[in-house]
Amino acid sequence: MKRTAPPFLIAFTALSFSGCSISDLVLGGIFSSAGDGIAAVYLSEDDPDLVRESLPTNMKLIELLIQQSPNNSTLLTSACQAFTVYAYAFVLRDAEIAMDEDFVAGRRLTSRAKKLLRRARDYGIAALEASQPGFEKAYFSDQHSALQITTAEDISALYWTAAAWGLYISSSKDNPAAIIELPKVGHLLVRALELDEDYENGSLHDLMFTYTLSRPDGGSDAPEVAKKHFDRAMELSGGSRASLYVSYAESVSVVNQNRKEFLEMLEKAEGVDVNRIPNQRLANILAQERAGWLKNRVDELFF
Repeated sequence: MKRTAPPFLIAFTALSFSGCSISDLVLGGIFSSAGDGIAAVYLSEDDPDLVRESLPTNMKLIELLIQQSPNNSTLLTSACQAFTVYAYAFVLRDAEIAMDEDFVAGRRLTSRAKKLLRRARDYGIAALEASQPGFEKAYFSDQHSALQITTAEDISALYWTAAAWGLYISSSKDNPAAIIELPKVGHLLVRALELDEDYENGSLHDLMFTYTLSRPDGGSDAPEVAKKHFDRAMELSGGSRASLYVSYAESVSVVNQNRKEFLEMLEKAEGVDVNRIPNQRLANILAQERAGWLKNRVDELFF
């Protein structure tokens, strides 16, 4: 059976460990006394399994700190980031691989990932509420008015809430109630782009690329609009993020059944020098691992 990753799962490696966000994700403000060394270890790590094993400890530590300071928007954003990254980079990734050999195990992992992502989304909304009191109630009744009160200081919370929510929806295709929430993700992204379109070297454009192609109401010009976001993300990142190529291969080349383009994009991803930008090493390694996995599935993805 042909299987491809849901659109919001495709490029998330770029979101997971891009730029300075990893500092907020696991360490931001929590271990500040330890200096930049700890963050550098995560950003430049060349062993994803080491991150898999150590990240949950930091997730629970963040939750412990939130219990002591429940209205701390920085801690709440960090929780949103950490749970989103762990759910995508490890749990959903394992679920996708397991589906081919053990459907029951794959479904169990997917269910676990959805719980983690729902928690991440809730932390993100709580972060925005802590920063802008009244946001949560207003957002679910009048998104435009609620978002207008957000500022540049809220951009990380907007970005990670959108990422967590989008991944949750992509993992919940059997749940119509979740799917109809997709426009709420788009509103968060549009506002974040208004505040800072350069955020995290084009990460917002990266996410808008997949979001635009995911919209049922995207219209006939959706591929063109999405391509503009892809090109801008590529420009802002300087072509240094392997996940952009993987994202394009999965969300465009597979859909268009362009096998040659698909393989070319994956080869470009594998050709990215993971040591060129140390703080993107882990993200690029994860993307390159996925590129290799996809190349081995090429006959399943193309007729």
